[in-house]
Amino acid sequence: MTDAGPKSLPWQPNAIWTAVNQRAHVLVPLLLFVFALLYYASYVRSGLNLGGEGGTAAVVAMRLMDGQRPIVDTFLGYNVLWFFPVAWLFEITGPNYLALRWFFFAFCIASGFLVYWTVLRYTAHAWFSAIPAVLVILIPGMIFRNYMPFLGILNAYLLTSAWIVPHRSPLRVIAWAVAAGAGLGITFLFRIDLGIFNSMIFAGLALLFPWGYRGEFRRRAVTAAIAAPAGVAMLVVVHLPFLWDASKRDYREAFVGQYASWGAMVASEFRHWKDSFKTAAPPASATATAPGGASSAPAPTQAPTAEAPQADTWENRGALARAPLADIWSTGVDWHDRSLAISTYVPIFLSVPIVAVGGILLLAGLWRRDPEAKFRTLFPLTVLGCSLTLFPQYYFFRPDTVHIAEMMVPFLAALAVVIWASLRFARSRRGPARYPAVGFAIVCAVFAGIYVSHAMPKASAGTIAARKKATHSFVALNGVDVLVRRREAAWLNALQAAIINHSIPGDYVLCLPYSPTINFMADRPSPLHNLYVDNATAGDFFDGIFEETMEDDPPAVVVVDQRAINKTEDSRFRNWAPQQYQWLRDNYIYVGRYFRNEVFVRPDRIRVNKPSESVEPSD
Repeated sequence: MTDAGPKSLPWQPNAIWTAVNQRAHVLVPLLLFVFALLYYASYVRSGLNLGGEGGTAAVVAMRLMDGQRPIVDTFLGYNVLWFFPVAWLFEITGPNYLALRWFFFAFCIASGFLVYWTVLRYTAHAWFSAIPAVLVILIPGMIFRNYMPFLGILNAYLLTSAWIVPHRSPLRVIAWAVAAGAGLGITFLFRIDLGIFNSMIFAGLALLFPWGYRGEFRRRAVTAAIAAPAGVAMLVVVHLPFLWDASKRDYREAFVGQYASWGAMVASEFRHWKDSFKTAAPPASATATAPGGASSAPAPTQAPTAEAPQADTWENRGALARAPLADIWSTGVDWHDRSLAISTYVPIFLSVPIVAVGGILLLAGLWRRDPEAKFRTLFPLTVLGCSLTLFPQYYFFRPDTVHIAEMMVPFLAALAVVIWASLRFARSRRGPARYPAVGFAIVCAVFAGIYVSHAMPKASAGTIAARKKATHSFVALNGVDVLVRRREAAWLNALQAAIINHSIPGDYVLCLPYSPTINFMADRPSPLHNLYVDNATAGDFFDGIFEETMEDDPPAVVVVDQRAINKTEDSRFRNWAPQQYQWLRDNYIYVGRYFRNEVFVRPDRIRVNKPSESVEPSD
């Protein structure tokens, strides 16, 4: 009898690896889901941002639950789907901060899966496709804004599936086009500008669909002529329930008016595009506020400085100044600033050659009527295009880690398919022709690594960095049960007590310039139609709004956050609204300062329950 030897052993390494590879398309998504769930569960309770958009989503959702009409009764800023799902969630869970966090983490998980499926469509390699998906799960973008990256990668997946991925039947093309139209409709209902940008990509792909195939132009043209209108029809269908609700509750004119006014909005934003190319860093704050509890007296009023810029520059209109381009190579720049500059500008430097070379190869493939060449070039260009729909909001308006991280979700998917395409091109060539392709793939991979090294340590990018030193519990109303740093717990508890002890349920609490989470955690409504106000948006209207608010139904408590909201001294409330700040000092009772937040109480609300206790937190 002969011994079969190790070849028959079930644990033979190559046999196990073969089995793992064969099951990768099931195993990898399962591993991604488990990893994402455990990762987000580890810091779902960590941190609390009083000026975060989670507070806006929650407060506006509660207003909608109370019957207020979108746009007319409460300012949205975005479109209705930004807030309706939160209101639907609260109908089930009640207003609950942790439920809201898990809701947005669900979008993070969905974005990770869409990145995986998009890259998989191109590479057919599950393990490679998992790499960008893991990076996206690790750095999902700031929590409570995760709609943005989700919409970017959703459109990339649907548009490539509809118009680029080969299908055996025209019916499948039409079905995917309908799905892409639904995705566009959903995108419009979240953000109109993103809907417009992605609709342009939809139209361009529909026009390109018949080309690049020998003897199939007429058949594919007919398919496109059916699929494109079907997609547009689905876009309209998705809007119908919301149009019906708008008509029923008498805000249809305001709802439709958003779409009609987008052109004027874009023109206004780009009117100062020349100023957007300034590279000077924002002025450093002249003063610094140390963490602490309530101080004994409010900070003295500081009039605007004579040197304050008065020109209508991009920064004065509320945009942040970009990091200087020279930070990429200058000596004496620390890694934080250097990596921020790299993350800001390198996406442009990478996109230009990708579009140029990809466009040339695409045209060559269309001329040769080479379907594979068309697929290999048009797919990366489309994913890149969908990611760049998020480019204007970070580059021209808020060039910070928060907004860069949003664009990087679909951009990492684009980099992954470009790396795969470059290496595939290099393998198909001999001699020196392969080296530029390999070099470009390495450059893309290195940039991805630099971005990860910059964003991963920052909680503002939605990462586990929020857990750092967040060990002390802070509990407030509406399901706020979070872990914060020791010094934060002290002043947050004191701030919460100052509000609760000097107001009753239903009293207005006015938070300036923008701290909606305070309203949510104290369960006190805001009198503001638009929860956001700063030196750039106040214009000539804030004087009247402030006066009307204080005359008609004066808030029981006013909380003034003296942070430089736009990273300039001019953007501190005491500097851009000195008259209103002085009015509060003269007519309300100052009860304390909690970190940067000064609390003023209407005289008749002093000590409604008991006096607020000043707490001096220690590190």
